[in-house]
Amino acid sequence: MASLLVGIMVISLVLYTLLGGADYGAGVWDLFSAGPSKEAQKEMIANAIQPIWEATHVWLILIIVLLFSAFPPAFGVVMVALHVPILLMLAGIVLRGSSFVFRAYSTTNSHMQRTCAYVFSISSCFTPLFAGIIIGAISDDHVLVSHDASVNGYIFNWLNPFTLSMGLLTLTLFAFLAAAYLTVEAPTEGLRIAFRRRAAFAGFVAAANLLLLYALSERYAPGLILSLIHNPLSLGSVLVSLVCLVLAFIAIFSRRDRLLRGMASISVGAVVVAWASAQYPYLIRPGQTIFDSVVSETVVRDVVIASAAGAIVLFPSLGLLLYIFKDQRRTRTISSTSVRP
Repeated sequence: MASLLVGIMVISLVLYTLLGGADYGAGVWDLFSAGPSKEAQKEMIANAIQPIWEATHVWLILIIVLLFSAFPPAFGVVMVALHVPILLMLAGIVLRGSSFVFRAYSTTNSHMQRTCAYVFSISSCFTPLFAGIIIGAISDDHVLVSHDASVNGYIFNWLNPFTLSMGLLTLTLFAFLAAAYLTVEAPTEGLRIAFRRRAAFAGFVAAANLLLLYALSERYAPGLILSLIHNPLSLGSVLVSLVCLVLAFIAIFSRRDRLLRGMASISVGAVVVAWASAQYPYLIRPGQTIFDSVVSETVVRDVVIASAAGAIVLFPSLGLLLYIFKDQRRTRTISSTSVRP
């Protein structure tokens, strides 16, 4: 039953990556908007993420609640040992959300609007960076717990080349996703070309970062890389990710934007599955597994039942939200563009 609950957490992490991660990536491209179509790029990015940007955090909240409810020892270790990067990540989430709203309502004050726009873009960059650092920290062997439940320091248990590389990988994958999604959202061919180029650039950097991460893992996370190689699900997910990444590049050069979006989603989702499979059964390497951190079978069973009941409400609600605010808005945009002289 504990493994089933971890599976729910992994699914939530994949969904948060594909939805929330793309929103962070859109903020990255908002920061680097340039050229004659700079303002058009910013407007398109804001319109693309505005309807659903806050709803995507439901998956992150679900992961935290499940970890706290079913695996309290591991939750305690994470919150103490990784207090600094978690606090910085939460600060980025708050700054990003508040500045996005303030920017929308600062139309009469151009200076305030520009300031909020920069806060939104910069926080969209460092939030996924620290999220990746947290993932890297629980994957290597540096978060050590002694018999008196203390952990080794607040800095050196999470700051090293491996965790920094994981943070950069997270950032580039989110940027890759966002660029792929925005090629479909773009109303003009000029904007589509701009975001195809950005998708190609981000995909190339992400692939290079994966190679760097593999090289660093032999020193900093040998257990993770051994599990990745010998776990059939992890290895298969890596192969799926690579194949889909190649197909995404083919879609970029053949201008097949919907194929690009699909392949980018599968490729990035497969990376998350590969990491989670390689991490199993550890919640925090090297000392916290799902089996010695679980609170009780009764609690886990009740949490699984509650999660299943919540999914009955959550998935249709999110589907309706996407239909109302994404599909219908796109239809109105296309219609207005087609009748414009």
